[in-house]
Amino acid sequence: MGTLKIIGKTKDLRTNTNVLYAEVLANDYIKLVGKDFDKFEIQRKRVEPKKYSRLKSDFKEGALLPGITLAVELSNVEKYFDLIESGNFQEVENLLNSNEEIYILDGLQRTYIINDLLNEGFVFKEDQKMLLEIWFEKEINHLIYRLIVLNSGQKPMSMRHQVELLFMTLKNNLMNDIEGLELYLEKDGQIRSKPKKFAFDRIVNAYYSFLTKSPETDRDNLVVKKLSEDDILSSTETELNENYSSFKKYLLKYCELDSEIYRVYQNSEDFSSYKNWLSEENTMKAFFAAVSKFKIDDKRESRMDIAIEKLFSTLKGSEPNIDVLCFEQYGIIKSGIDSKKSNVGVALRKTIMDGFREYFMNEGEESFIESIKVATA
Repeated sequence: MGTLKIIGKTKDLRTNTNVLYAEVLANDYIKLVGKDFDKFEIQRKRVEPKKYSRLKSDFKEGALLPGITLAVELSNVEKYFDLIESGNFQEVENLLNSNEEIYILDGLQRTYIINDLLNEGFVFKEDQKMLLEIWFEKEINHLIYRLIVLNSGQKPMSMRHQVELLFMTLKNNLMNDIEGLELYLEKDGQIRSKPKKFAFDRIVNAYYSFLTKSPETDRDNLVVKKLSEDDILSSTETELNENYSSFKKYLLKYCELDSEIYRVYQNSEDFSSYKNWLSEENTMKAFFAAVSKFKIDDKRESRMDIAIEKLFSTLKGSEPNIDVLCFEQYGIIKSGIDSKKSNVGVALRKTIMDGFREYFMNEGEESFIESIKVATA
């Protein structure tokens, strides 16, 4: 049995989210969060351990670390509500101690330190405890608002980090809502072996591009980047929720296109690599940036939906091994980007984004490759 003990309860009155405060013996903390506590780590690369050497030595001496913020997996959280409201903290403790899926929202570097010490064979003082803040949130709109907006005002994190935290928690929700969607971690050594299978960090970057309306997640123009992010951070909860719902809508369409492209090109003698075109990071960023920039009103969104449906129908009606999207010509356009004059990645993302926007504008009446030609003319 774990040693986690609930010591207090409060509620975020704006979102009506239950928050419990707890303590756990330092020796048992890693058992609580699991040895793969960094499984969704993407951008939050581990900070050089030397920078935390003082904190590590102090903790070995029994210093109390700042509290770590955790959250229960979105799909598992509802069973806690009645228990919390009734004050049945013993059962809450039992559930949390039984290897429930828990995420670290704030405190990854401190967790690395603790894990290092345990791996070194260090045994903490018998009564040395850690403080925890555990959030129990079910509603996606509340979660989006809290992670993207509220956290940014409380912690020195980038908005990109906020988006990563959001998708850590919504990963299972996305896969449940979009049939066949599979998200994997590139660091696990997995490869894409079927359609609708995407690297998790690329989905995160796609959403970030969708929010900022730009395929450049690391833009050199910091002023433009800050203005774009400030617009998002000033959004209301309703606006952020609508954005997420819209992203999910187009991710579903994207998965449908991906299935057909994979079917058509997977055994092509000359173009089989293009079966994975929609899983490439450049394509994903460009597509979702184009969607977000184009859909400024219902009329434009309708035009875009018609275009995407035409593209899907074209693919659906194609026999395998036919270069229906004219990737041969696309390859020529791609190879024509002069690396001496521009950053190839930036230029390619802009080319793809502009090609999709042109395709949306003409409601799919012109082929996608022709739309790219027009956009780059």
